[in-house]
Amino acid sequence: MNSSIDFIGDIHGHYDELVVLLKKLGYQEQGGAYRFPGNARTVVFLGDYIDRGSQVRETVNLVRAMRDAGSAVALMGNHEFNALSFWHENGAGGRPLKSIRGGYLREHTFNKVAIHVKTVESYRGRKDEFAEMLDFFKTLPFYLETETFRAQHACFDLHGVQVLKDLNLRAFTDGNFDELIARANDQYNEYDDSLYEPLSLLLKGPELDLPDGLTFRDAEGVLRKRTRLRWWIDPKNANLQELSFQPGVELPLVEVPQEIHELDFYGENERPVFFGHYWLTGFPELIRDNVCCLDYSVAGYRGDGRLVAYRFDGEQKLDNQKFVSVAAGTAL
Repeated sequence: MNSSIDFIGDIHGHYDELVVLLKKLGYQEQGGAYRFPGNARTVVFLGDYIDRGSQVRETVNLVRAMRDAGSAVALMGNHEFNALSFWHENGAGGRPLKSIRGGYLREHTFNKVAIHVKTVESYRGRKDEFAEMLDFFKTLPFYLETETFRAQHACFDLHGVQVLKDLNLRAFTDGNFDELIARANDQYNEYDDSLYEPLSLLLKGPELDLPDGLTFRDAEGVLRKRTRLRWWIDPKNANLQELSFQPGVELPLVEVPQEIHELDFYGENERPVFFGHYWLTGFPELIRDNVCCLDYSVAGYRGDGRLVAYRFDGEQKLDNQKFVSVAAGTAL
C-alpha cells in the first residue's frame, strides 16, 4: 500500500462530516468512490462506522466503496464486532456459550438494543442491505501492520497480535465464521481455543475493575465500574489515576492489583501506532510522538466533537501539525 496514508478515526454514522473531511484532505469522488488524485494517498479507517449517528447506511456505503476501489483500508471497530455478535444466534455452528443468556451472543436487553437503534433505523425497509452490511463487517481486518506503523481500533497488544498471527487470523473470513465469532465471545474459556482476550484487547483495549464502591459516569452519563487503561505507559509503579484513561474523569491515587503492574505496554521505541475508540475531547494532539488517538467524539452528545485524520508519510516521530479535522455538525 502507499507510504502516504490518511488515518481517520471513529465516524459513527456522521457521513456529512466524513465527506467534508475527505474533500479537505484532497480526495475526489471518481467512479463511485473517493480517491486521491493519482492514487498517491490511501485512507485507513480505524473502525466504528455505525451506531450513534443518523447516516449509518451512507457511511458504510462510502467506506465500503473506497475499500472496494482500493483507495482505503477499513479496519474493524468494537461496534462492528458488537453488531455481528448481537445478531448472531448463540450456538450456531455447534458452539453454544453457557455464560451467555438468551438466544444471541449478546443479550437483547434494553440498553443493548438502544445501542443499535440508529443503525437499524438507517436500514429501515432494506433488510437485504442490512445483511450485506453484516457480511461486509466479517471481512474487516482486526489490525494492520507494516514496517513503518501499526493500526487497530483500540489497543495494539503485541502478544495478542502474535496469537492471531500464529493462527493466520486477520478477519472473520479467515475461517468458519460461526466458530470464530463464538470463540471471540468466549469470555470464560468454555472452549480451549477462546479468542476473547486478543480480540477484546485489539477492539476495546485493556480495562480494570474499579475497587469496591468506586464508580464514575462516562461522557454519556452511564454509570461505570470499570476503567480503560493507558496501554502505552509502563505500569510497573503506576497507580490507578496514572493508568486510567477516561477523558474528563480523574480517579483517585489508589493502588492497582499486582497483575496490572506486570502487564506489557507499548514502548517509546515501537513504530507509530494509530487508533480510535477513546472519546477524547478538544482539538487533536499526540499522546506521545509514536502514539496517536484519532477519536475526538464526533458523535458525542454535546455536539462539540470533531472527526479527525492524521496525514502520515512514514515519519517515525509523529507531528502535531499533521492533524486535519472538521467539527461535528459540519454540513455538506
